[in-house]
Amino acid sequence: MALYVISDLHLGEASLATMFRDDDQGRRFIEVCDRVASEPDSELVLLGDIFDITASSPPHKGLTQFGVSLDVPIEDKPPAPLPAILRSIREANPVSMQALEDLATKAPVTLVPGNHDRQLGEPGGREALDAAGLAKIGIEPMTSRRVLDKWVVLQHGHLWDPSNATPTSGGETMTAVIHHAVVPFLRHSAPRTNVRVDPERLVALRPEERVVAVLERWLKPGIYERFIDALLEILVANGALARPLAWLTTPSLLRWRLKDDDDLWERAGTSAMAVLEGAKTLPGKPPPPDVLVLGHTHVMDWAVQDGRPGVQRLYVNLGTWSARATDAAGPMDATMPVLRIDADRRQLRAEMFDASRRWRTLQRFEVDR
Repeated sequence: MALYVISDLHLGEASLATMFRDDDQGRRFIEVCDRVASEPDSELVLLGDIFDITASSPPHKGLTQFGVSLDVPIEDKPPAPLPAILRSIREANPVSMQALEDLATKAPVTLVPGNHDRQLGEPGGREALDAAGLAKIGIEPMTSRRVLDKWVVLQHGHLWDPSNATPTSGGETMTAVIHHAVVPFLRHSAPRTNVRVDPERLVALRPEERVVAVLERWLKPGIYERFIDALLEILVANGALARPLAWLTTPSLLRWRLKDDDDLWERAGTSAMAVLEGAKTLPGKPPPPDVLVLGHTHVMDWAVQDGRPGVQRLYVNLGTWSARATDAAGPMDATMPVLRIDADRRQLRAEMFDASRRWRTLQRFEVDR
């Protein structure tokens, strides 16, 4: 048996800013599906944020006022039905979606919803996947697999992130505001002399709140201050920020918040290692893991926990397949991580590959039973 795992593809609608390009990442995704299909008794686990459904859902209110404040022709609008969003995502990503549909007829495929596609784990999620032609894909809130005498536990990881643990924690609102307010504002704005503005880059930023620092580089003085005021107002309108905090917020306070959010991958790793040591429990209370696999942070991580003599446990974070940026002008991280776990009669193996570079091995772990 071989278990393949990927996360954070962020397949989205064509009308929105793009994090996944079907003619690029999609071709590499076909290679993953072909590998899984070619190995008997293999399974593909999609570890959350495969579909960017939250990006398709506009903020509940405040778009009209945001547009008025910045002279942008946008208005409040209702969200589309979930099946319609999935069908639209399929139309925008025919290569990847067809590869996924074809694989599901040949091998088990399991989706563990993340915070960007949490709706697929809720009532109506099964029907929405069916409407997109993915009826054979299973849905599990988390996944545990027994490999030899070891437990492999797979979760998306957002339940440890206070900004994204629930739909009302603030992260989902920020995603909606970026896609439906900030990006349209930039697309509508006149270009600035001697500054290249790339609206598509905003959705690749991690953490998402880094948009504040990036737009300070892109926008003219005066316009930037108007933008900050409008951004804070729409966040307040949607409950993502208390009004007293909005009154007190300054660019320096925003930068402090960004630094805190940028440490998410480190906090996730610290919590994961505590789980492997037995000092902390996982959400949902799965079996104590020997291998713990998460996504969500968009930062690849690999750490080995040494227990009693001869015992090692592994933590893996899968990073992301979507383009990732941390600043206004630097290069994008285009790594496409794939984790493969398999075993023979005496040994479990885990190997991390980069599908963007001819399946180059990034990390390898071996432990005897």
